[in-house]
Amino acid sequence: MSDCLIVGGGVIGLMNARVLALSGAKVTLFDQSECGKESSWAGGGIISPLYPWMYSDFLNEMSFKSQAIYQNLCAQLLESTGIDSEYLRSGLLMMDEYDSLAAVAWLKKNKISYKKHTQGALFTEVAQVRNPRLLKALKADIIALGVEIIEHSKVDNLIIDNEAVRGIVAKNKRYFADNTIICAGAWSSFLLGSEYNIFPIKGQMIVLKPRVNVIENIVLDKGRYLIPRKDGSILVGSTTEDVGFDKSTDEQTAIELLEFASSRFAILDGANIEHHWAGFRPASKADVVVSKHQSLQNLYINSGHFRNGLNTAPESANIILGLISNAN
Repeated sequence: MSDCLIVGGGVIGLMNARVLALSGAKVTLFDQSECGKESSWAGGGIISPLYPWMYSDFLNEMSFKSQAIYQNLCAQLLESTGIDSEYLRSGLLMMDEYDSLAAVAWLKKNKISYKKHTQGALFTEVAQVRNPRLLKALKADIIALGVEIIEHSKVDNLIIDNEAVRGIVAKNKRYFADNTIICAGAWSSFLLGSEYNIFPIKGQMIVLKPRVNVIENIVLDKGRYLIPRKDGSILVGSTTEDVGFDKSTDEQTAIELLEFASSRFAILDGANIEHHWAGFRPASKADVVVSKHQSLQNLYINSGHFRNGLNTAPESANIILGLISNAN
């Protein structure tokens, strides 16, 4: 297996590094700050698209295949690193959209059933992970596999020669490899240009610590969700804001998220907001991009997943591995 450079250390980049390292490749991963501290850390950790019928067959296929292996993946990471990603099949209670024409047709086509619930439809197989812990486990695992991680090192340019990418430039230093994979999330277009229009959509979230256990299932309604963690905390999210790379949070949004939670579960009214943060989803005007570059050889892209990076990461990494293997 040939040498590979990976740009971006979120869940997509880390998962790509793991799959490539396991295949025998020598892998170097670059991150402009710290691995797993951006969108992958900021998200909720739901291993499923929120409303899957709103996405392409390609994205859903990646998600189905990833869902099928996540439990074993987390078990492998626990064994190799001692870090529990807190995989939990908590189920998802969907309060809206499940009975729309598009949803009914998609569920029938994919032979997916749900349990009727007084508040909607309960999809019992939907699982979650504690995404910061998953990221920590992935990082420890790939280091043990021999992946070199270079953090706080922004990749400024690609080294291009004769319509092929030969490596990257970071901090005025040139790094060469047989293959380069762009997994830089919302920052991907800085290297790929307008040919791939990937841009940030900010999401703000809060975490509550109620006095008693309130919910057992993930709850989804009108595009927002509540996610119960094993420690009793509840994540509430998320906004979708097209504001560029502005990661600021505002008190009014925190209040609105708390009001969303308490309107579904009155016991959460007035609950203490322990933390409030924001992250950038990598959105795309087209579909998620998991492919070879359209015109440059040796360059691969795994980006533009919007809300679905975590739940498609394992299979998207497998696809990239297949593309590289077939090209060599």
